[in-house]
Amino acid sequence: MESFTYESIFGPMCVRMKNGRVYGIELGKRCAGAESNPEVFQQLEEYFRGIRKQLDFPVEVRATEFQLRVWQALRNIPYGSTISYGELAKKLGTSPRAVGQALKRNPLPLYFPCHRVVGKTSIGGFSAGLNWKKNLLALERGERCAGKS
Repeated sequence: MESFTYESIFGPMCVRMKNGRVYGIELGKRCAGAESNPEVFQQLEEYFRGIRKQLDFPVEVRATEFQLRVWQALRNIPYGSTISYGELAKKLGTSPRAVGQALKRNPLPLYFPCHRVVGKTSIGGFSAGLNWKKNLLALERGERCAGKS
């Protein structure tokens, strides 16, 4: 297993890999590994520059069938757009609470862009904190970002 810290414009990200596949991304965290994967590093650079709209490096996820359904649905939310927990739940034939629980367990934020899911009357929650969520949404909309989270 290998890991590296990617220094994003909003703060560090720990990227964890196994056999050339990303299995974890922790926003706001550093990890001990020093060598980065060139393909993953380049895609992250392009995403944070606003060039890349969707990450597509190899991943490995362990999840329930339901979690995978929810996470795959996140990849269909267009870059720079948002959807409410309720709208996503309706598309998947489940409850907003179940969607929220699946998002809470998302091991690959950005790859499965859970920051694009918002509450009906608020921005909603985010595992890395609301500053990360606000900054990611602003980045995708081409708006001014607040800076490091």
